Amino acid sequence: MDIAQTGLQHQPFHTDGDPVFFVPYRSQLAAYHFLQMILKDERGIGLFYGPDSAGKTCVVRELRRDMPADIPVAVVDAARLKTLDLLRAIMTQFDPGPSFASIDDHWYALRIFLAEKARTERTPLLILENINRMYPSSLYTLSKLAELQMEGRYLLRMILISNKAPFAIVHSPSMSAVAKRSISAFEMGPMTAKEASTYVYAKLRASGCDDPNQLFPADVLNELHAASGGWPGKLDELAMQAIERAEEWPIAREHLTAPAEETEPEPPILTPVSEPVEHPGIQKLFLTFNRKTLQEINLTEPKVLIGRSELCDVAIESRFVSKHHALLVRTDDALHLLDLNSTNGTFVNSERIQSKVLRHDDVISVGNHGIKLICPAYRTRPVVEEADLTETSVMQTLADRRKSAADANEKPAHGEASEG
Repeated sequence: MDIAQTGLQHQPFHTDGDPVFFVPYRSQLAAYHFLQMILKDERGIGLFYGPDSAGKTCVVRELRRDMPADIPVAVVDAARLKTLDLLRAIMTQFDPGPSFASIDDHWYALRIFLAEKARTERTPLLILENINRMYPSSLYTLSKLAELQMEGRYLLRMILISNKAPFAIVHSPSMSAVAKRSISAFEMGPMTAKEASTYVYAKLRASGCDDPNQLFPADVLNELHAASGGWPGKLDELAMQAIERAEEWPIAREHLTAPAEETEPEPPILTPVSEPVEHPGIQKLFLTFNRKTLQEINLTEPKVLIGRSELCDVAIESRFVSKHHALLVRTDDALHLLDLNSTNGTFVNSERIQSKVLRHDDVISVGNHGIKLICPAYRTRPVVEEADLTETSVMQTLADRRKSAADANEKPAHGEASEG
């Protein structure tokens, strides 16, 4: 149905850009007051999380609009930004000026800028979105930003936003500088059915509809609330689709169909240089760095040790990788990955894990390196009983590696006679 047929002057439920009319609901208002409270304590860091469709961006937009003009604010979508890109994005919003080519130059310029603001008691605010989708190296940078101080005062106020609870990230060992600060958290909640009705009718009136009930009857609104789960983003999407799908008004229940659930995209960091033929029998790991494949490893052993030590099956020379970082274990029906209490954590598809059953095309991140699993036989993530990944199993693996290394050292050099 064309918008003009409804009497609307424009689409009230578009999902791109700023909303035509901001209609806050109770949880959004509570979130707004929570964030204002965080700003009053310069030691504080606010954790703000909820689904992508919860309206977090609208709350942040209103908060930024109400901030004093002399307080610098940077709002950065940190999803899959490398360290240099992250620092550049922050600095560009704080102080638009010359761009620098190196990480060190950006760090120096950012420290100078923050110190100058601290002297005038105008502590800048950094709002980072999608911290659960950040690379480990960028999370390390976030931790370094959180500990910046001058004369006992923190140089940055911070609000960290995520679409899921970020506590595992914030309290990981590599984020200790964040955890040392005063942390408060707020989780967004959905609208009630009454709030959803108010939300829809307010948007319709703001778009030129004199009688919203004639366009969206009460029974359709109840169905719309149930289909969207009460989340404003999904509600907008469903309402917009319903108007487009209907040939005449009022909107009926059959015009409402829930959109397919979005799946988390895999990080684009380790596409192998040459794609392997996906024969079901292939079982390989591709070690990558900066989009380049460094090593191809055949999965032939029941256990694969990953870490910085030369004794590891996958040895990675990087200060961000622990000596014994992670262990991959094959059982009869699955591949299991275990983090070995590494300093900077082990991630699968950008999600930090302690243990995980893997599937084909999973991306393992350790430090700044990626390991892509090519194993077509495991296209689905099987539901299996937890494997025996105990410390005994790990220590046995390390003992085997040490024995192999010792045996190699005892072999006579080429051309020397062995003792008979």
